[in-house]
Amino acid sequence: MENIGGITSLGGDKFQINNQVMSLAELIMLLEIERANNLEQQLAAELQSMAALNSLLKEANALLSIARVEKGKLEGDGESQMPSELKEFMKDHDIQQGKGKGDSNSDFKQSTEEWETTIENLKAFIDGLNSRSQLEMIRISSLMKKRDESLTLPSNTNSNIHQTNQGIIGKF
Repeated sequence: MENIGGITSLGGDKFQINNQVMSLAELIMLLEIERANNLEQQLAAELQSMAALNSLLKEANALLSIARVEKGKLEGDGESQMPSELKEFMKDHDIQQGKGKGDSNSDFKQSTEEWETTIENLKAFIDGLNSRSQLEMIRISSLMKKRDESLTLPSNTNSNIHQTNQGIIGKF
């Protein structure tokens, strides 16, 4: 008898796992179903991460629109106050606003040029989020493919066992 990772070979086509005796086909099905469950958990975590990323993207795009509106309000050499939600977002995500402002001594008033810098920095942040989103989608797609494969194998194994049993019965 050989014991590998909690699975004991009883010889021939019989194995014991968790005090349960099963055939090789049953063991394969059990392991593949367990693998599918693990992949399902990973997929759920990735989907949660993707939802959070999409929410952040939505918020960043909305704030980008606000920044563009604020810049559009300026005429000539004027300055406008940065809205508090934009200040907080930029601070929380370490996005630099126009000409290095944004430290604790700043009044958060911005000229047209500073708004352009702020807008460009927000766009760069959004581009980074979009890149992360694309990578997340690739990971999600890969996990879904692996999960589907792990669900197909037990079904195919069960079908093969059934066909073998039908063949044996048909010979009697």
